[in-house]
Amino acid sequence: MAKSTPLNTTMKTTLKASLRWRIVLWMTAVVFLTLASVVIITRSVLLSDVTNTANSAVEQEIEEFRRFATEGVDPTTAQPFASGHRLMEVYLSRQIPDENEAIVGIFPGELIQVDYSQLSGAHPAPLEHSDPLVSEIRQSTLNSGIFNDPDRGAAHWGKVNFETASGEADGEFVVAFFADNLKSQVNSQIQILILIGTGGLIASILIAWLIAGQIIAPIRKLSSVSAKINNSDLTRRVPVEGRDEIAQLASTFNAMLDRIELAYNDQRQFVDDAGHELRTPITVVRGQLELLTTTPPEEQARSIELATTELDRMSRMVNDLLTLAVADSGTFIHKLPTDVTDLTIDIEDKARTISDRILLVDAAEGLVNLDEQRVTEAVLELFSNALRYSDDVVELGSDFRHSGPDRIFRIWVRDKGKGIDLDEQETLFDRFSRGSQKNSRRPGGAGLGLSIVKAIGEAHGGRAFVNSTPGLGSIFGLEIPAPQQSKEYTHEQDPAR
Repeated sequence: MAKSTPLNTTMKTTLKASLRWRIVLWMTAVVFLTLASVVIITRSVLLSDVTNTANSAVEQEIEEFRRFATEGVDPTTAQPFASGHRLMEVYLSRQIPDENEAIVGIFPGELIQVDYSQLSGAHPAPLEHSDPLVSEIRQSTLNSGIFNDPDRGAAHWGKVNFETASGEADGEFVVAFFADNLKSQVNSQIQILILIGTGGLIASILIAWLIAGQIIAPIRKLSSVSAKINNSDLTRRVPVEGRDEIAQLASTFNAMLDRIELAYNDQRQFVDDAGHELRTPITVVRGQLELLTTTPPEEQARSIELATTELDRMSRMVNDLLTLAVADSGTFIHKLPTDVTDLTIDIEDKARTISDRILLVDAAEGLVNLDEQRVTEAVLELFSNALRYSDDVVELGSDFRHSGPDRIFRIWVRDKGKGIDLDEQETLFDRFSRGSQKNSRRPGGAGLGLSIVKAIGEAHGGRAFVNSTPGLGSIFGLEIPAPQQSKEYTHEQDPAR
């Protein structure tokens, strides 16, 4: 044990650390994935808004120019515009583009535009004929598009050809919206969001570490108590705090320790009692064998008889112990549907071979799922026990009772001895308990017979019972659950009345 303790301690420490880190890692992973999803979705939404804003601005400017070109007149002549140059000059003089927006009239060898780059805000610098954007717009057969200018960045553009009143097609009206500034703002917002998320992630790691510590603290107590439990001390228990799942685990563990302690104490008491009971016949046999060399021949037969009797008693005791061990293993009985009328009569016949002081007073009729041999063994033990305490006839009977919705099969024996005090009735079925021997007509056994009867009753899902009144006799029997069968008839006579 001493050599395994350091290894066990190391394993427990590793498991505790592993569990805590696993909780922290999983919580961190969940928070990280959540924050990453929020950042990605937010960035996508904001960039989509930038695209929609750029496209809307271009479409709005083109639609306003179309209306002006269709409905507008030259303010100096009050007539429709005679040339495209004049149309563009008047229109541009009345418009102030939005930030990031450029409005240009493109004519052969000439660009008409107003320079707003000196104003406050993010107005772009004037376009030049040599700009890649201008070349792209003039060469494109489409009326709109997006062009990634190497100097100005992404530009959403739209154009419309126009004619003057004379039908001269001499120019193109162009609107360009440069979105990089808005995208830079989006990126700045995302960076701030990432910083905030990083702070939240760090905070979540710290919180997860503290929460994990609180979660595994009861488990550590459980492990500590388990490590301190040994054969000499089964009294330690895990403190139960709160009503959560951990508290339920601690309560369940404590209940398990209660059962183990009870079983261990019973086992130790059982071994002590068995050793004490076996020591007596061994001592007697040894003493008689030692006397054989000095005992006169006429007394040797008596010594051999005494030794044989004690060996027989020890053999019965060992068989009883083996029976109880089988009962404790859970493979004690083998149930089959049994006619309880025939069972009761068979038990009477077998009891009569032990003593003719047997009287059958009642027999139930019906089928019950039980182990016929074990029930017979139990009733014969009760019958033999009754003969020790009574010189009168011992009655045998069986019947059915109802306990609420459940039907119970009972088989019992009744003696007319002096009865048993109530305080002794509580321990009669304990192992190595003989009860009071003052009214017994024969020497007592090892005190295992009634324990076997009790084990047989409990193995059937029922119980062994005693009903005794000092001065009036005792009733011992078995109660076995008996759900309704197709064949049913019951006697309602109560042997206790």
